[in-house]
Amino acid sequence: MREKIIIKNKTLNMQERQFQLKNQAHQQGATAMSDPNKQCTSHRSPNAVYKVTITLSAIGLSLWWWLKQHHGTLPLPNTRSGKALLRQYQGTMHDIWLILLLISLGYLIKRIYISKRSEHLETESKQKQPVELILIFLKNNPIVTIFFAIYTVAMISGTTYLYKDMVGWYPELVNGHFLNNFSIRGSFISETMRRSDYRFFPLAHQDLHILSWFTIHIKTWMIFNAAQLVGVVLLSNRFLEKLESKKTLSQSTILLMTCLLLIHPSTGTAFFHVIYSERLLCLIFTLYITSYLHYRSTGNSSSFYLTFLWALTGMYIKDIGILLFVIPAASLWIADSINTQSNVKRGRLQGRFQQSNLLEQWICSLTAVFIMNYIFLALIPSSYAMDGAYNEDATYANLLDFRFYIFSSIAVYRGVLILRRRKSFDFLDAINLSAIAYAIALGITYKFNSNSYLSLPFQLITTINMGWAWIVMSKKMQCGENIKLAAAVLTSSLVVGIDHATSADTFASEISQQKFEQTYIQTTYEKLDKVSREMREEGDDVNIIINRKSRLSASRHLNRIPYKSLVEYEPKLDEFIVKDGAGKNSVYKPKVGDLVANLDKKTDLLDPILDKVDTELIYRHNPGTRTGLILRITGIKN
Repeated sequence: MREKIIIKNKTLNMQERQFQLKNQAHQQGATAMSDPNKQCTSHRSPNAVYKVTITLSAIGLSLWWWLKQHHGTLPLPNTRSGKALLRQYQGTMHDIWLILLLISLGYLIKRIYISKRSEHLETESKQKQPVELILIFLKNNPIVTIFFAIYTVAMISGTTYLYKDMVGWYPELVNGHFLNNFSIRGSFISETMRRSDYRFFPLAHQDLHILSWFTIHIKTWMIFNAAQLVGVVLLSNRFLEKLESKKTLSQSTILLMTCLLLIHPSTGTAFFHVIYSERLLCLIFTLYITSYLHYRSTGNSSSFYLTFLWALTGMYIKDIGILLFVIPAASLWIADSINTQSNVKRGRLQGRFQQSNLLEQWICSLTAVFIMNYIFLALIPSSYAMDGAYNEDATYANLLDFRFYIFSSIAVYRGVLILRRRKSFDFLDAINLSAIAYAIALGITYKFNSNSYLSLPFQLITTINMGWAWIVMSKKMQCGENIKLAAAVLTSSLVVGIDHATSADTFASEISQQKFEQTYIQTTYEKLDKVSREMREEGDDVNIIINRKSRLSASRHLNRIPYKSLVEYEPKLDEFIVKDGAGKNSVYKPKVGDLVANLDKKTDLLDPILDKVDTELIYRHNPGTRTGLILRITGIKN
């Protein structure tokens, strides 16, 4: 009997303890919601990060200065020993960086897991899982779902490996006869972590690197690409829901944002193939702003660590991408400080109270981390290699579209309201500043073209602003949801129509050009393979001549064609060199019966070759200058 009483008392104590924890959680949640800027102060400040990064940056700059002063004492970068030294340095530095990054991400993931478990015990609310949220979204938005399905089919249709950078990445995937799948792909590493042109985006394309361990089929990759695009749209809508304190956005708002984001040349170019890192940058950015806004409203530790994790990851995807993560945090930190000082002066705060803004401090500290990494991973090896900067031939032009002026109008309107104290500076204003900074940085370093895939992050923020403007206008529309849906279709059609009427680089033209290029390269390649096999079956030697500037080569797909010799024309030397097959590395003289082929560039590349020979046409994909072309030599000119 006594034991039963003890057990009963323990049970009551546990229930009482759980009840107290729930009450504390409810009180903390209510406090956080009543004061969105109040943040958890249990986290450490990033002072140690600043000390370490500043010290290492000073060491790195000293090493860089020494390198500039004593460059002659090291092997020349274009010699074998110089190239080996550069590769060894880059490999060692990136290995150290990657190990430290993985440790940091592992620590953050652990803290997120622990915090989520604690928060789950302290609150009764059960959050819906991502899959459940997606299913609810698709059920509630049938028109958008159908639109996504059609868009995905269009993305997959006609996509091949024979397109720009993918031509060089693919051969690495099939090495080892598919018997060594889970291995490092040198093509992805060389593209990002072995550059010596002052670029810095080590995590760009690494999602494809990991994906290649499981499948190498390009159309499967495109499904993954479509999933990323759907994620960007869903997270953008989620961000607006939290910003406007809504349980869910109306169908008209979701439809408007989906149409505007998907039907734009920057989106079409970036997502209709997998070679552009801006798609991953946009996905990480939407994850970042959604998590950040959730932290600002709840103060949850899990959101604290998750937001910092996305910022830490995102800044390595593109060299100027760090602006998208640091600028919002810095601007919110400044705005919170101004509000705090204003409230103190007005006597609204008792005593001297100061916001901690620890998350903002941590995110801003990434600037020092980025600079330190750039010095060691990009500045020093690029200065040694002396290859020049990637943007030496940049035009530094600014090409603006209709949506740029819409964004500017909304940003100015919100700025005027803030100056007149009719609204406070909020998260949307913070990401607007990051969009402006990103556009300026892009214009300074290369070229800001509103229609280019490079401007996709800017266009994403523009679409979010247009979604916000639609929500404001929808509140004033006294009509049913069906009428609002029709109005959303009409508005998006109007914007897209103006885009097509005021710009030569439209969504339709960009997509058709991309699909056209893949089609003519693929069909010409297949035709060249067929012609070569027919010639070999007739007993003729198959010698194929191409221009060295072609992306395709013996190591890039052409070695699968049954030729005797693959010959490249060297424009600088004005000579023909055998690159593969019989007589490799020897100088070659064209003969009657040889094939001259253009697979992936303009036909004028063949002009220096055709000036020396007479030919007959075997195959031509289309009458334009951008066409696949196969010719057979019928005579040699003197």
